[in-house]
This record gives sequence, C-alpha cells and structure tokens, in this order.
Amino acid sequence: MEMRWNLKHIILSTFVAFSSLAIKAQDTLTLLNVNEIITLSVDAKGYIFLADNSNTLYKIDSNGTILTNVNTKVFGEIDKIDCTNPFEIYTYHKDQNIVAFYDNMLNLRGSIRLNSLLINNIGAVSRSYDNGVWIYDLSEYKLIKINKAGEILNSSYNLVNVLDNEIKVFDIQEVGNSVFLIDSTIGVLKFDLFATYDKTYHLAGIQSAIINKLGFTATLENNVLKYQFLSLDYDVIELDLPSAGVVAYNNNRLYSFRGNSIIIFAD
Repeated sequence: MEMRWNLKHIILSTFVAFSSLAIKAQDTLTLLNVNEIITLSVDAKGYIFLADNSNTLYKIDSNGTILTNVNTKVFGEIDKIDCTNPFEIYTYHKDQNIVAFYDNMLNLRGSIRLNSLLINNIGAVSRSYDNGVWIYDLSEYKLIKINKAGEILNSSYNLVNVLDNEIKVFDIQEVGNSVFLIDSTIGVLKFDLFATYDKTYHLAGIQSAIINKLGFTATLENNVLKYQFLSLDYDVIELDLPSAGVVAYNNNRLYSFRGNSIIIFAD
C-alpha cells in the first residue's frame, strides 16, 4: 500500500485522524571549540560525528566532549558523514567529488575520486552494508553501488522511466535490507540491496528525513511527520526544529543542530 501526503492532508490529519505529538528538546550541547556546524551524524554506539565550516571533522561523545578531530581541508567541505559502520567513517565532499574513509579515531584510510570513475554528476552518496558506496547518478537517474575499487556492483533502471516522474534525490540511507532515496519532489523511495525499486512513500516537499527500521521521521514546511512502516500510520509532531531539520536518529532520540550547538529531542 502506498500513501500520498501533502501539507493539507497533514494539517487535516492532526485534527481528524491522528493525534499531534509534542516532543521537547531534551538537551543542547554547545561546543565551545567548534565553529558553525554544517553536517552531523550519530553512530550505533551514540558517538557524534560532525563537521564545521572550518573543514574540521570531529568525534564527540554523548556529553559533548571532543574525543578527536582531523582537518579535511585537502578534500574541502564535508557534505555528508556516514557512520553506519562505527569502525569506518565515510565523508562525502561534493565540491571535489571525493569519498574519504576514516577509522573510528578519524585516521584517514583512503579515498575515492569519483571523477576518475567518470561519475561526475552526483545527487547523493552513502555507505553500503559491505563497505561499498551507494551513489545516485544525476546523469542517468540511477541508483548505483560501487566497491572501493570503483567497480559497479549493482544498478537500478533509469528511475525517471520507472516512476514516470521528475525526481530530485538529495540523500541515500541504507537501513537493514533496504536502501532509501530521499527525494524533495516525491518523498521516500525504497529499494532492495540489489538496487531494485520496491515502493514509494509519497511526501511532496520533503526537506529532510531519517530512516530507521520501524519507519521514518521527515520534515517539511516547519512540520515534522513520523511514519510507521508496520501500521502504515503517521503522526504530526510539534517540534521547534532548527533549519537543519532532522539529521540523525539514535536510541529514540532525534538530533539537529544550530550554530555550534547540537540539539537533541527525546522521542
């Protein structure tokens, strides 16, 4: 079953079909030695990885203590941090089209220059469960999986033809046995681990989303929607969310950021 939502539907459901939830900020971690945060991720052990606008990558514990950091100026600004494997951290640098790999203490272990693989127009990048790389190719409108040698392991069909719709993918997340594309025009697209399209959770105007095994939390037009895969139900959440949107989910807590502060919401 596929559900289609728009903002009018969401607002109406708050009063008619579903109760509106209120989630309050549980904690704010202000990091005095960190500049303005530009991206953030949280691993399965609760460690926080973030990048600031001085091209520095940090590993921080749940109390806000900086454990280690590394300057990434050689690769440029970090657009995404993927720490789904707590022992190997991926960073994607869009300007130079590079994926870099670090161990869990942020020692550089390698990198892939995607331009050298003739993959030059990329919408999103993510780690795969077997330490490969998922890529959304804007030139061919395909979800592609490569290994660290640059070999293509799996590829979807042209998704414009499959969906018969314009698509604007801005994030990839692999969760369990599924891969999800986050698209601002359609919503959340689900694939299997072989890049075969499965279904769409329609949510036009989506600005950010975090997927977990039970469902996803998404933001759009100052609203936050929490969707459950099993029940196919959703709730609208009252949340004073920073402009960064929802950027991480761990242990029933939502993460966002503003300036040099990490803002944590209790679920």
